[in-house]
Amino acid sequence: MLEYKNVLSPIKIGALTLRNRIESAPSNTGNGTFEGFFTQESIGYFELKARGGASIVTIGESNVHTKTGVAHGRMPCLDNPDILPSLIRTTDAIHRHGALASIQLIHPGRRANKDYYNGTVYGPSSGEPLFAGPIVEMDEKVIEEVVNAFGDAAEMAKLGGCDMVMVHGAHGWLLHQFLSPLNNNRRDKFGGSLENRARISLMVIDNIRKKCGKDFPIEFRLSGSEYVEGGLTIDDMVEFAKIIDGKVDIIHVSSCTFHNPATNTHMFPSAFHEKGINVPLAEKIKKAVKTPVAVVGGINDPDLMEHIISSGKADIVSLGRPLLADPFLPKKLMERKAEDISPCLRCLVCLSGDFVPYIKYPIRSLKCSVNPIIGREQEATRKIQPERKKKVLIIGGGPAGMQAAITASDRGHQVILCEKSDSLGGAINLIENISFKSDLKKFKNVLIKRVLKRDIKVMLNTCVNNELIDYLNPDAVVAAMGAEPIKPNIEGIENKNVILATEIIKRSEEIGKKVIIIGGGLIGCEEALNLSSQGKKLTVIEMRPDVVIDGAYLYREALMINLAKHPVNIVTNTKCKKIVETGVLAIDKEGREVLFKGDTVIVAAGLKSKIQQVDSLRKYNMEFYNIGDSFKPRKVLDAIRSGYDIGTTL
Repeated sequence: MLEYKNVLSPIKIGALTLRNRIESAPSNTGNGTFEGFFTQESIGYFELKARGGASIVTIGESNVHTKTGVAHGRMPCLDNPDILPSLIRTTDAIHRHGALASIQLIHPGRRANKDYYNGTVYGPSSGEPLFAGPIVEMDEKVIEEVVNAFGDAAEMAKLGGCDMVMVHGAHGWLLHQFLSPLNNNRRDKFGGSLENRARISLMVIDNIRKKCGKDFPIEFRLSGSEYVEGGLTIDDMVEFAKIIDGKVDIIHVSSCTFHNPATNTHMFPSAFHEKGINVPLAEKIKKAVKTPVAVVGGINDPDLMEHIISSGKADIVSLGRPLLADPFLPKKLMERKAEDISPCLRCLVCLSGDFVPYIKYPIRSLKCSVNPIIGREQEATRKIQPERKKKVLIIGGGPAGMQAAITASDRGHQVILCEKSDSLGGAINLIENISFKSDLKKFKNVLIKRVLKRDIKVMLNTCVNNELIDYLNPDAVVAAMGAEPIKPNIEGIENKNVILATEIIKRSEEIGKKVIIIGGGLIGCEEALNLSSQGKKLTVIEMRPDVVIDGAYLYREALMINLAKHPVNIVTNTKCKKIVETGVLAIDKEGREVLFKGDTVIVAAGLKSKIQQVDSLRKYNMEFYNIGDSFKPRKVLDAIRSGYDIGTTL
């Protein structure tokens, strides 16, 4: 096991010393007040990251100038001095755990949304509206006003206890808009050459220095490439990095732009991307500058973090989602407990609520598939002891059952965990053959290790019935019995060429070269991508108008992009009528019969809870709970949360 001595080593940034090379990337909770002030819930969110050992905790997207642009509701508002009391409470909470407090400064420019302010929508150049408009080209007077607003916001942050600031010059916000030839077609001193397009960024940096002093570090976030034809390339950004070299204290490398939604899944890398996707960009920039370089983007593996630092590709790793999955990642590395880190699945559940375009009010409520306390960190600080210690029988060793056992055991209950198969893991065992699910398999193994390290009696190959319950005589029973596949009423579904999605691992050698999947939900389409990557020809038949409607929005985008790269034929508005030896006979949206030819038919029509089995175990005189897929088939997130919740309730 690595000692992680490089990623855990301190580094000098301006007048400050970071305790390690792990920065908490900028993020917010959506729990702020209508005015943009911090609440106890949002303070708890940032404090948890500091408790976990990050060197810098960065408060995300904070508005610098409400008069000329607001991107979305409840943004921290650094142009309002009334924010100071709640900001001070936030930075105090960060400081009490030895971390440094930072805050990200943004102006939305042409991405301003007039639902949240009254005023003009400005950009480097005029153009058609994005959310509202028209977009008005900033004149020099407005530019000067906005530049001063950045400096004033940094000064407000300093008054509020921040040790440094991050200037957001990436992802299609105002400073990036000026840099990008996609958005800037000016012919004055702010347009044309890279030096001119960089001018406003330099003015912002100088204004902050003037107002906050040389000992107040500035981190500048940039997109190492826009990955859009005609947009900024890594060569452009190396030159820009040279321009700001020595003028800022950290150059923070991300990528992409919101102005092309197709890059969203690269900006927030999914499980389909390589880990550390922006590291090559950071490495090129680091070779060209003397300023320390931070890199963000899909860095969820501690060994990769160590390699990035030890190989000199960057000086700091900036972690967003990995510190949602496990805020204590830095401390666990320091304590040599890397095997207990909950890995980020890169499933994008945490971010997707902000991006759904067809809902009026974005769901800015953070959740994490593997960490049940995210979004309710204040609750997690209360250690409520049970009224009395109980003997708890948990039926089912899937993620819900294991999490319930872990949480209940930690609260002092005597826990018996029964699993009918010969191994723990539940439904995760059924999909771990999929290459892009490797982090989910890792998480399963983390849960198993946590169960085995505790005083939990694990009984494998044990099918629980009423007689066993009577024999064990528990005080409480928790049913976490999972779900079973839905077998639609289709003629031929019992044919030998039919495989249920839950049987794929056991019957993988029977799968032919031409495969038809009945069901275009998340399970069906993920399996289609997996089998297609093995060289098989896939057809997915879905009776609804679209596929993967049960997937997190950004993850669905990424999955669909990857499916489009493979020979997968997706057919919607089509109902299966009969399964035959040569494939599936279906009725298309025009009412015509169509034969889809294939060697193997996989049925992925969804799951249903085992409610009859669960109800058969209920007794009038016993505390009884039903959780996870046993209650309602959903996702890992729901299984983990239900297990945690019942564990804290017993």
